[in-house]
Amino acid sequence: MTDAEKALRALLDQVLKERGYEPTEIKIQEMSSGGRNYTSALFCISLCFPDKELKLFAKVAHIAQELREVMQADWLYGTERFVYNRLTHLYNDLQKDLEDEYRFIFPEFYGISEETGKETVIMENLVASGYETYDRLKSLDWDHGRVGVENLAKFHALSFALQKSDPETFKKITANMTFRLGGDDQNQSSKDMWMQSDYIESMLSVLDEGDRDAVRKIIMNSTLSKFNKPIDKPVISHGDYRLSNMLFKGQGDDLQVRVVDYQTVHAGCAVTDLIFFIYLGANEEFLRLYFDKLANHYYTSLEEALKRLSVDPVEVYPREQFESDLKEKLAYAILVGVLLLPVITADEESADNDVAEDSNYVVKTSDLYAQRLRGVVSDCMRRGVL
Repeated sequence: MTDAEKALRALLDQVLKERGYEPTEIKIQEMSSGGRNYTSALFCISLCFPDKELKLFAKVAHIAQELREVMQADWLYGTERFVYNRLTHLYNDLQKDLEDEYRFIFPEFYGISEETGKETVIMENLVASGYETYDRLKSLDWDHGRVGVENLAKFHALSFALQKSDPETFKKITANMTFRLGGDDQNQSSKDMWMQSDYIESMLSVLDEGDRDAVRKIIMNSTLSKFNKPIDKPVISHGDYRLSNMLFKGQGDDLQVRVVDYQTVHAGCAVTDLIFFIYLGANEEFLRLYFDKLANHYYTSLEEALKRLSVDPVEVYPREQFESDLKEKLAYAILVGVLLLPVITADEESADNDVAEDSNYVVKTSDLYAQRLRGVVSDCMRRGVL
C-alpha cells in the first residue's frame, strides 16, 4: 500500500465514523490523471452497502518535500481547504433560493485532511454520475465554451454578491488571498521553475523568428502573480479555470459542467479567468470565430447572474469596466500560452512523468503545442497585444 493510499484510508475512516456509515465493503483504486493533475495522487472509492453503492473520488498530495516550497504547495492545499470549509458555505447560503440551473454547484464534499505532506480531499465521484472529462488535446467547441463561461459568470457573481451582502467578511477573506505562483516575491528556486531561460527559449523556438522578440519581451517583463492582481476592487477568482479542471454531462442545450479543482482561488480580476479558459482551450480558428462572442456571452451571463442575486451589474462591474479590464489583461494569454500550454498539450506518456518528484522536469514540445501557441500569438497580434 502506498503512502498516499494510507493517508486516504486514514481520512476515509474518519469520514465514515463522522457520518455513521458502515459499508460492507470498501474498494479503493488509484487512477491515472491522464496529464490533468501534477500535484496529487488520484483515487476512486466504492463504499458498498446492503442496498446501494456510494462512489467517491479522492486527491492525496503527491509532491516531494524539496519541491513543496517551489510549488507553493502549502498555499495550494490551504486554499482548497478554505474553499471547501468556508467559501462553499458562504456561497451556497447566497444562492440557496435559486433553482439548480442558476446556481454554481460545487462537488459534494465529504472530508479533508491538512496533515502536511498528506493533504487529502474526498468528494463525490462525478464520473460515476455521468460526467466526463473533455479531451484536453481537442480545441474548445462552442457548446463547451458557452457553458464554461456561463458557469464562470455564476462563480464571479457570487463574489460580487458576497461583497455587497457582507463587506466586512469579504474584506477579511480577500485581504490575504494573493495569487502566489510565479511571483516576484518568491525564492529563486520557485522563480527558476517558472522562468528558466533555457525552458523559455525552448518554448519560443516553435515561433517564427520575427515573433519571438515580441513574445519574449512580454514573458520576461511579466509574472503570473502580476496578471492575477486585481485592477480595482478584487473579485474572488478561480485561477486555474481550464477544461482539465472541469467535467461535463449531456450535450447541446442540456450540457452541464462542474469544476473540480479549487487550489488557486485568489483575490484577483474576473477577466483573467476568462482569458485563461478561452486561450488555453482553443485553437486559432476558434479564437478568431468565437472569442468576442464568448467574451460578450460571459458578460451578459454575469449580468443575469448578478440580477438573480439582487446585485446591480452597473454598480459593481459595468460593461465599460469589463471591456477595459479585458483589454488591459489580454497579454496574459501570451504568458500562460508559453508557460502552461506545453503541459496541457503534452501526450499522456510525457504527462505521466513525475513532475512532482523532479524540479528539473521539462515537458517536451509537441506539434500540437506549436500549433496552439502560434494561434495564441496570431490572435493577440490581431488584437494589438503584440
